Amino acid sequence: MSELRTALADALGPLYRIEREVRPVGEYRLFVATQSQDGSELLVKILPAALSLGINDLQFERAVLLIGERLNHPNLVKPRGAGRAGSFVYHTRPFVPGTTLRAWIGNNGAIPLARTVEILRGILSGLAHAHAAQVSHGELKAENVLLSDDGVLVADTGIASALGKPATTRNDMAAVQLLTREMLTGAKPTIGEEPLEQTRTLPLWLTEWLRSRWTDAGRALAGMRPPPSSSSQSSQLFA
Repeated sequence: MSELRTALADALGPLYRIEREVRPVGEYRLFVATQSQDGSELLVKILPAALSLGINDLQFERAVLLIGERLNHPNLVKPRGAGRAGSFVYHTRPFVPGTTLRAWIGNNGAIPLARTVEILRGILSGLAHAHAAQVSHGELKAENVLLSDDGVLVADTGIASALGKPATTRNDMAAVQLLTREMLTGAKPTIGEEPLEQTRTLPLWLTEWLRSRWTDAGRALAGMRPPPSSSSQSSQLFA
């Protein structure tokens, strides 16, 4: 067993057993641990060494726990806890089987409009709950959007602010705009690109929605059309 896994096992204690390491996200290493009593799985996200060095792990743990107390929504993955394993700081959340939005786009390319709107609604529903609880995500990106059998879930909400990074609802909404473009084009946005509505045909309502300067997810969600109630409406909405 590696030095990190040994330190992590000691930090998590006897209630958890480290099962496996899964594909990393950027510089973050990820481990899955199993709870010995009920078999539930925990995802452990290891902060990079340089970032871990500058973190007060006790303050970080308190911040993560407070965020977890404020979040309770089916489209959010609730932060579970945090700690230090040797020289590395980590935080935990329930493990969600499925794939990330980043992986899905990487494997399949652009997402059809109807599915994009469905995913957007899930993201905005979770963020609206967080914003109402005075919690901004701070690092919303395709890697933090999970597609599972339980629907669309947003992970790592509030972790950026717990790490002392700036996080605002406006920044979250700017990230939603970028995610929308990425889903519909299959490519990461780049600086200086033309507006999305100039590169592909979109329904008028979506064009207007994308042009709006939403200040938080609750307003943005309210500004979207309600889901269609019939297939004929669906064909008009997503034409």
